[in-house]
Amino acid sequence: MLKGVFLAAMTAGVFAAGCLAVQAQETARFKEINKAFLDPGSKVIMICAHRGAHNDLPENSLASFRKAIELGIDIFELDIRATRDDSLVIMHDRTVDRTTDGHGEVASLTFEEIRRLHLKFDGKPTDEKVPTLEEALTLAKGKILVDLDIKVAKFPEILAVVNRTQTKNTVFALVYRPIYGKMIKEQSPGFRTLIRTTSESAVDTLFTVTGTEAVHIDNHHNTVAVTTKIKGHGARVFINALDDADKKVATGDLDAYDEDLKNGANIVQTNYPALLMQYLKKKGLYY
Repeated sequence: MLKGVFLAAMTAGVFAAGCLAVQAQETARFKEINKAFLDPGSKVIMICAHRGAHNDLPENSLASFRKAIELGIDIFELDIRATRDDSLVIMHDRTVDRTTDGHGEVASLTFEEIRRLHLKFDGKPTDEKVPTLEEALTLAKGKILVDLDIKVAKFPEILAVVNRTQTKNTVFALVYRPIYGKMIKEQSPGFRTLIRTTSESAVDTLFTVTGTEAVHIDNHHNTVAVTTKIKGHGARVFINALDDADKKVATGDLDAYDEDLKNGANIVQTNYPALLMQYLKKKGLYY
């Protein structure tokens, strides 16, 4: 009996120590970001660095994720695929051809084969390797939020990595149908989601199926009515600036972000996170 009590006390102590260790690793900046993410009524417009801060680094690399953290960005987005031997790696394209010095489909290569490759920047190989999901989450833990764009049907395996790295409060999963968001939350209560919508009616349907922390909208249903509805359900409004806005921003026209933000969207994904931060601070829309 005493042995059982002693073991229980030890287990509780280890658990508490683990919790404290996790909390201790959270930076003040991370706490600020997390608080803002869960407050759709906040005046803060949050920044999502598309495939990391990759203006002068390879996309989806640990270096680009580290740069986003150094810049003080709120979120970086990454893409998850699986190798032939079921290792979860970070790669946007179905093949490695565009972003590495290798060739072939990710799903046809082993992890060892992919690990030999070098990520490219501006068409030239670098010293950066294709990272694993675990490496990316370990880097991000307690510092920045991570948008998981899941390109492969491996959620249980992804969840195992999230649990192993204790980064459930660091990540949210992009899903393309409300039912998938519901399934995720049923499988792992408290797991955060970003649900993609393509119309105002899709937004209406979404909230009859499940709750979510954020809703992804497109330009054609970027209206005050839609953003107000989403925020009324306790979610943030996520929009891409990856096309027209980013093209103009690349030429120096930072006011191009106005179009995406004029109706109340409050998370913006961009290829130019540092420039978006500059714009938001000038407008008084950042921390």
